[in-house]
Amino acid sequence: MLKAKYGRFFSTIWATLLLSCLFAFAMTGTGRAAEALKKVRIAFPSMVIDFAPLWVAGEKGLFRDEGLDVENMLIPGGVRGIQALIAGDTQFALGNTAYAVAARAAGEGIFAAAVPMNRLDYLLVARQPVARASDFTGKKVAVGGGVGGADSLAARIALERLGVNPSTVTMIAAGGSGERLNALRAGAVDAAIIGGGTFIGGGSGLHKIVDLTELGIEYPMTGLFTMRKYSGGNRDSILALIRGYLRGVKFFQERKDEAIAITARNLRSTNLELVERQWQYAKSYMFEKIPYPTEKGFKAVIDLLAPRNPKVASLRFEDVADTGYVRELVDKGFFK
Repeated sequence: MLKAKYGRFFSTIWATLLLSCLFAFAMTGTGRAAEALKKVRIAFPSMVIDFAPLWVAGEKGLFRDEGLDVENMLIPGGVRGIQALIAGDTQFALGNTAYAVAARAAGEGIFAAAVPMNRLDYLLVARQPVARASDFTGKKVAVGGGVGGADSLAARIALERLGVNPSTVTMIAAGGSGERLNALRAGAVDAAIIGGGTFIGGGSGLHKIVDLTELGIEYPMTGLFTMRKYSGGNRDSILALIRGYLRGVKFFQERKDEAIAITARNLRSTNLELVERQWQYAKSYMFEKIPYPTEKGFKAVIDLLAPRNPKVASLRFEDVADTGYVRELVDKGFFK
């Protein structure tokens, strides 16, 4: 009886000690996990559905799962985002490749570690249907007009595909895709080159003339950039950011309801039907399965910039991109 009594007593003591140790271990582990999260900032240029995987990865804890505390920073305009990266205000930038290539030509140690969007995601849209090439002669076509001019390249390719000499139309600088769409609707221009997601969101009543997404033209519309001086001691962080972002892409593509809710919240849109149409387009057309930077894509950027910036012409693919990060993820089976 005495043995049973004291046996229960010591069992209780041991159980209490064990629980205390486990609790202490758990708290220490949690503290260490929190301390281990590495703080990084990534710039993105605009509140459009193209960047929804960033918001998804942040809100669903996918970056934290990779050991990163990521701050998504909206820095309007691609040039300013690249400037922030160069200044060290951010460690990463997601956006227009042409700005990064121009910065590299100026001597900055910037490079693309991944290219999530590697096609010309544009449509040539008009107020009136086009029956023949001569219908475009003398017309006004809205383009962005910024440095790099992927939209200008897209407009030229679309016009030439129609058999139209680009020199016979007037290119009007009209801002981003949203502004170009507004200019087209207002009658300020006859046609416009519009991003695919933007057109899906507001293109009713207009006429799609050429859909460049169907042509499969390689062009790094959106690159993930960092600096050589950062990459030297932070390879693991770069790989972790790419993994977290790509998990955001996968979640965005496969978890429709949650993806639409997160996207609508960040876009501050109450029109869920519209966001769903944009989501359908984005999940199907925007993102690469394996986001390799490609030599063909970067050659298109260099060829576009070189006539106005001779320093760009001397750049090699290896100067502006590093395929090693994505290749390492492939070799480790991440994409399986």
